[in-house]
Order: sequence, then structure tokens, then C-alpha cells
Amino acid sequence: MKYLYFETDGDETSGACIPISSVVGVDVAGAGAVDVWFNSLGEANANDGKIVLNVTSGTEKAVSEAIAKAIYQGAENFVTIADDTNSEYIHSSITSCGAIALT
Repeated sequence: MKYLYFETDGDETSGACIPISSVVGVDVAGAGAVDVWFNSLGEANANDGKIVLNVTSGTEKAVSEAIAKAIYQGAENFVTIADDTNSEYIHSSITSCGAIALT
């Protein structure tokens, strides 16, 4: 199974590892923001949620494409999308992982 990793706060305490089977979409939320939506992560987290990525304005489509390619074409089983602690991002236009939220 393939997983996507997101970490928000720079100290490795606020992260999420989402199985790609739970990802339901990537949405350009507006200038400078891309949302990754996911289904329930199990009983402990019974709600759907989203992860907000802050990106350079005007590059939302390119970031969305990079995420889609990582999900469907990449060979890695563990894909870091946004890791603020290590400044590691799937695309150079991602500036930070803004929020991980259950809605």
C-alpha cells in the first residue's frame, strides 16, 4: 500500500500519513492554496478531512499535478508531500503544510 506523508509544524509532532486509498481529491482552494481531501482514517478519526498546502501563487496546478503523479506513477510506497521539519516537498512551489484538519 502507498502512503502520503504531511507534517505541519516543524517539530515532528503534527503529522499525518494518509493511505492513497483514502485520498478523494486535490482541490485548488484559491491563490496560494491547494487542499488534499481524504476519507475517514478509521474509527478513531471517523470524519473526513483535508490537508492544506501553502504554495506560491500561480503554481497551484503544477503542485496538483505533482501530487497526482506521485500517487499514480511513482514507485515509492512512502511519499513525502510536505514535511516542514525537514523542508522536504514534492514540488518546489510548496512553501509549507498549512493545516491538517478533520472536518
